[in-house]
Amino acid sequence: MKKSASSHHEPRTIRTAPPSSGNRFCTDENGLCWPHENRSRIFAKLCLSLLSLALIGVVVRVAQLQIAPSDQIVSMLDTQSSKTTLLARRGNLTDRHGRIFATTRVAYRLFVDPQMIREPNTFSEHVGYALGINPAKIDKTIHSALVKRPGNRYIVIAKRLTDKQVEQFDALMAHPPDGKLTGIAKEPILVREYPMGPLAGQLVGFTGFEGNGIEGLERKFDKIMAPQLGRISYWRDTRRKPLWVEPSQYQAPQDGTGVRLSIDAIIQSIAEQHLAQAVTQYKAESGQMVIMSPKTGEILAMANFPTFDPTQYGKTDAKLYRNRCVTDFFEPGSTFKPFIWAMATQTGAMHPGQQVDCTTSGVLRLPFGRRLRDSHAVGEVTWEEVLTKSSNIGMAIAGLEMGEDNTYAAIRQFGFGERPGTMLPGEVNGLVTPRKKWTKYTLTSVPMGQEIAVTPLQIARAFCSFANGGVLVQPSIRALDPQRPHDRIPIERLALTPDAANYTRTVLRRVVTEGTGRKANLKTYSLFGKTGTAQMASKTERGYEENAYMGAFVCGAPYDDPQLVIATFIQRPDHKLGYYGGTVAAPATAEVMEKALAYMGIQPDLIENDQQVASRQ
Repeated sequence: MKKSASSHHEPRTIRTAPPSSGNRFCTDENGLCWPHENRSRIFAKLCLSLLSLALIGVVVRVAQLQIAPSDQIVSMLDTQSSKTTLLARRGNLTDRHGRIFATTRVAYRLFVDPQMIREPNTFSEHVGYALGINPAKIDKTIHSALVKRPGNRYIVIAKRLTDKQVEQFDALMAHPPDGKLTGIAKEPILVREYPMGPLAGQLVGFTGFEGNGIEGLERKFDKIMAPQLGRISYWRDTRRKPLWVEPSQYQAPQDGTGVRLSIDAIIQSIAEQHLAQAVTQYKAESGQMVIMSPKTGEILAMANFPTFDPTQYGKTDAKLYRNRCVTDFFEPGSTFKPFIWAMATQTGAMHPGQQVDCTTSGVLRLPFGRRLRDSHAVGEVTWEEVLTKSSNIGMAIAGLEMGEDNTYAAIRQFGFGERPGTMLPGEVNGLVTPRKKWTKYTLTSVPMGQEIAVTPLQIARAFCSFANGGVLVQPSIRALDPQRPHDRIPIERLALTPDAANYTRTVLRRVVTEGTGRKANLKTYSLFGKTGTAQMASKTERGYEENAYMGAFVCGAPYDDPQLVIATFIQRPDHKLGYYGGTVAAPATAEVMEKALAYMGIQPDLIENDQQVASRQ
């Protein structure tokens, strides 16, 4: 019996899923079944991959926009972002007591956006009549700006509004004639002001259009007083209103530092008033006056005439900008004699009480052929009278006794031939003939104030040494700190021994009481000083100009405890009215000294005050 073919194969097994409600099966080509959960996992991975690709695409696009954005995008961003400069004030310039010479305040200028003006036909009339500005001028300004730059949306029609115009503008915008005035606005600006006007004009100087120092102390202290402007970048909405600020794009503004000067505005005013009177009285070309504290070196006043107003510098001759107290130098004449006289006494070349033959004729012929002359013959006099009578012959004899080396050393010892060190703009050295070029003429010229040129500040500084025991102080234009005692006498070097300085001051007192400075002799304060008269160099050719003189006077007071030193120079007075220093400069200087000491509260030392009289009764 044959078996069927089917009996050679294994029985087929049918796989069934465990009973589970809602469970579905799928079979692949190999007959394997996969559940629905596996398919969901694959789908999730696919979505994650697509999302990653999309993010990468976004990052790449963002990078592209940041590195090389299209012109269209750049233009759109520019209209939605804004950069603004934040204003900061320039530091104040004040006198030693805080009185303001120069300050910065907020003002306003007026600008228009032509595209925002709704009624161009009546716009200029409304604005012009309200602010007192010619409407035709407004139209012309707008038209000219649009011709130069079509589409201009920022046109300034008033560079600086007065306080009254600001009030008028605010009233106009609050109640516009047509219900609403558009296309115009005011914006704040910072302006430099000089409340004291022309007082100390050459010293203070002024700033330029950009706010930087151009002349004077504004220039010297520009880096100190200059402000640091701030900046801010922000995004705007479609109405051009700020949305948010980028913290990294904000820089805070910083005001400049104020500078307190050594100048006293009251003393400066006194000096300028009397200097102007002297120059005017003698119909002179110009004048300068320097007032110093011999104890500290502080400059309390530095006056020039003619002066100028820093607020009107654009209308002023640029020659008046110069502070001639430090920029111009002249032959000092007899005001230079005390320095050589003192050094001749100190070195022993000449002796107190020594007789000096200045000739009865007032003329002396020197062995090398030079002929010397005194303006008034003095004959044989003592060494002290050589100074009180201001003998050229006597000083030339002293120069020959000192010799070239000692005379040259004396010049340099008093600071001549070097800058005083204030660092004021234009400060010069003066002129001193180099030692190797000296001749016998030089040796006999310098002791009487010829063949040497000095500035008014140099003379004032050197003269301080007679008032403080021989110290050559360092001039300071900034007020010294009273809390720092070591700053009170900034010694540069000793010009003289105390004995020589004090003895010279004694003789200089006699110059005022019985010599050429008698017109400066006060009844209140004991002055000591020296007059000087020098010929002026020609402006057009070599040599001296005929009938052109400079009259000068330098002094200190009070005698026992000097508080002030004043040097005054008057250039080219009318010689018919007077030109000697004792005439044109001494009286004005004495008046300034008297008023300045009284203002400072210094009691007169020549007359008893009421309290002293009452105390003895």
